[in-house]
Amino acid sequence: MKIPRRVVLGLIGTALFGRPARAADKIVGGTLGGQAPLWPFYVAARKGFFAGEDLDVKINFAQSGPAVAQQLTGGAFDVALSIGNDNAIHAIDKGAPLAIVRIIGNTAPYALIAKPELKTIADLKGKTISVGQANDITTVYFERMAAANGLKRADYDELVGGVAAARLAALKAGVADAAFVLPPLNFQANAAGYVTLGFSADYVKDLPFTGMVVRKSWAAANVPLAKRLLAATDKSIAWLTDDAHRGEAIEVLVTAARARQEDAEASYDLLRRIAYFEPSSKVSRGKLQNLIDAQRALGNADASLTVDRLVMPGVTELTD
Repeated sequence: MKIPRRVVLGLIGTALFGRPARAADKIVGGTLGGQAPLWPFYVAARKGFFAGEDLDVKINFAQSGPAVAQQLTGGAFDVALSIGNDNAIHAIDKGAPLAIVRIIGNTAPYALIAKPELKTIADLKGKTISVGQANDITTVYFERMAAANGLKRADYDELVGGVAAARLAALKAGVADAAFVLPPLNFQANAAGYVTLGFSADYVKDLPFTGMVVRKSWAAANVPLAKRLLAATDKSIAWLTDDAHRGEAIEVLVTAARARQEDAEASYDLLRRIAYFEPSSKVSRGKLQNLIDAQRALGNADASLTVDRLVMPGVTELTD
């Protein structure tokens, strides 16, 4: 599905749903193109949570997490609404003036899909699994899943597959026996006859997946505005994760993100089951430290990196 380069979220309510635009203060956001991970922001536009905080939020889509971080650092964006925490940590570790102000995805929604003849994760012994880049966070998630099922690192081969779509392509081409992908690709793979062996969220619960990241200079000059964005996000996620709103939430994703109905339904049920969306703007210091430790183990973070370097005083609300 082709996703437009720019969506004016503050105007979605008007253009698609007939709601008047009431936002006053503009925020330029950036993120990866996507459907379900951006659900709270589509909801915030549709249900008036942005407008209720006098916000006009725009979003630009970049091709990769590092590209989002780079453009945020360069001033093209004020905030990355949702970006991989590993991308933020890499940028901050290298000196980028960025800060994590909220967790969005509290658990990773990766699905391990495989050839139909494979029935369990233990069946991957001697097989090839397509993960992300060398030494990226997907390997951490997968290797924890494998270890929990009795597999040692020497028991299987990891194939560097790049983005999730490329990993699925490797499976379909027969180059890999299994692949680590994100919704809705797993649902589409299931429809094509591939099986799901497991979900990373059932094994890894201490590594937050995505976060909201700001450019520090912008946040320092706009603390009340940043806090209103956090407040709108909190309200949106509370609405989205109320099962009474399931039908309307699915309709929002189908309309705003052009998702397929069946993918939206399956995505909603999965993300609710794994408690994907973090309900609070409070950020766990312990979980941020876990992310740093994981990146150090991969060789992607310097020993000097601390939790305090990842956050924004006055905006990020840290908890233990």
